[in-house]
Amino acid sequence: MKRLLCLLCGILSLCCYAGRVTDIVELRIAPAKGGWITKTGNEVEFKILCTESNIGIDGAEVQYEISEDLMQPHKTGTVKLKNGEALVKGGTMKMPGFLRCKAVCKINGQTYSALGTIGFSPEKLEPTTQCPADFMEFWQKNIEQARKPELNPEMTLLPEKCTKTVDVYQVSYSVGTSRKRFYGMLAMPKAEGKYPAMVQYPGAGIYAIDAPISFAEQGIIAMAVGIHAIPNNLDASIYRDLDGGILGTYPTLNMDRRDDYYYKQVIQGAVRAIDFIETLPQFNGCVATYGGSQGGYLSIAVASLHPSVKYLAANFPAMSDLAGYANGRAGGWPHIFKNKDNCTPALLKNLSYYDTVNFARNINVPGFYAFGYNDLTCAPTTTYTVYNIVTAPKTLYTAPLAGHFTLTEQAAAEREALIGFLKECN
Repeated sequence: MKRLLCLLCGILSLCCYAGRVTDIVELRIAPAKGGWITKTGNEVEFKILCTESNIGIDGAEVQYEISEDLMQPHKTGTVKLKNGEALVKGGTMKMPGFLRCKAVCKINGQTYSALGTIGFSPEKLEPTTQCPADFMEFWQKNIEQARKPELNPEMTLLPEKCTKTVDVYQVSYSVGTSRKRFYGMLAMPKAEGKYPAMVQYPGAGIYAIDAPISFAEQGIIAMAVGIHAIPNNLDASIYRDLDGGILGTYPTLNMDRRDDYYYKQVIQGAVRAIDFIETLPQFNGCVATYGGSQGGYLSIAVASLHPSVKYLAANFPAMSDLAGYANGRAGGWPHIFKNKDNCTPALLKNLSYYDTVNFARNINVPGFYAFGYNDLTCAPTTTYTVYNIVTAPKTLYTAPLAGHFTLTEQAAAEREALIGFLKECN
């Protein structure tokens, strides 16, 4: 018994030690002076730091490039490390936005890279995407169309996924005149009572989604919704085939036809997910939307279109200020206008009906927003623009070193805010 305890303690110590291991060589970038935010017109300098086992490396060459957010580099060069540090003059920005330094070096045959991004008066960023005069009329008409057939909700209990306190269902409901069925995974507290609800929207891609059980364990009806009208219990190979085939280009499918663009049915189905929640007898009338990237986009869109939504949480929303590229700065994922051939008046007008900034203009509920400055997918220029256009009560949690993900602290604060609001909402 004593030997077993010693063995277990040894394993535990090894696990704890392993959890603290980092790369032997670390390459980082920080502002040489001040913080990650400055004012337009200020000159900035980036400090490159490179250590091996926490000791500064001398003499190694570091290649660097300076660029505005997602734009081509306008300055490149090489610097030598001294005591593990090197300075690079970044210049300035005359307009609000983000300036990025990328550093690359080779140590002991391995290549390391790092990013550092400084914001210039980002609180003053404004959308480049225009808002059509009939924006809300367009969407009200399409939501009415989505509701023409009966919702016809279906719920199938999945005993193998249930826990002691939570029931899990695969659910589906009908959307639009084509009666296409959208699918979701629902986690419901087992105890009798009335509960608030949360609908989670997915990031981009074709895959099966899981039920957000951890929210249900906190006394919340929690549903994760798919957007492709595909059940969640198919073989993994089917999702791969769809991703590599007919649905592989869905973010741009029919983008040249406003009324047939793929995201029209996506938003219709996302709105109907709230309608589904409202059919549940356990629902207490308070519902929030939640998601990141594509899911952040849908969280904002649905909150602006469905009057029952009381709160939203959106991380680095996609589809944000898509027209940025046509105006000399970063545009939102899926970066349609990075291809200059796409920058036609007709396509710019079509996609303005789907742009996050135009949904954000109509937000009237409180929300939590989070993103990072090193996000190369949903650029901070675009996500900060969305945040700025929101006039409803809002909380912002940025992480200068984060890419296309939320850091632990961001996720924890967002979860606390979301659950806290729902618990107090009646």
